[in-house]
Amino acid sequence: MTKCSRRNIFKLAGAGSLALLLPAVAMKNAGTAWAQDNALDPESPQAKALGYVAHFEDVDQAKWTRYQEGQICGNCQLAQGDVSADWMGCGIFPGKQVAREGWCNAWVARQG
Repeated sequence: MTKCSRRNIFKLAGAGSLALLLPAVAMKNAGTAWAQDNALDPESPQAKALGYVAHFEDVDQAKWTRYQEGQICGNCQLAQGDVSADWMGCGIFPGKQVAREGWCNAWVARQG
C-alpha cells in the first residue's frame, strides 16, 4: 500500500493543475494566427453571393448598387469582436474572419 503523505498530495495537486492549464495555454497561443488561417476567401460561394471584398475600393458598384461610401465591415452591425482590429468575426460568415476594410451586400449600419 502506498503511503499518502502530505508531500505526495502536493505533488499530485501540482501535476493535476498543470495538466488542466496546458490546454488553455495552447489555445491562447494558437489564436494568434487565427485571423490569417480563417480569413474569408472572397472566391467562396457564400462570399461571392454577397459580393464580399476584402477592401471596399474593390466593390463592383455597377453590380452592387446598394454600396455607399463609408460602408466597411468595421462599422457594420454584423461585425463581431474587436471592430478596430484588422480582422474580425462576422454574423454572416460564422467561423471566418473578415477584413475591417471589407464590404458585403449584407452591410447594416452599426447602432450607437
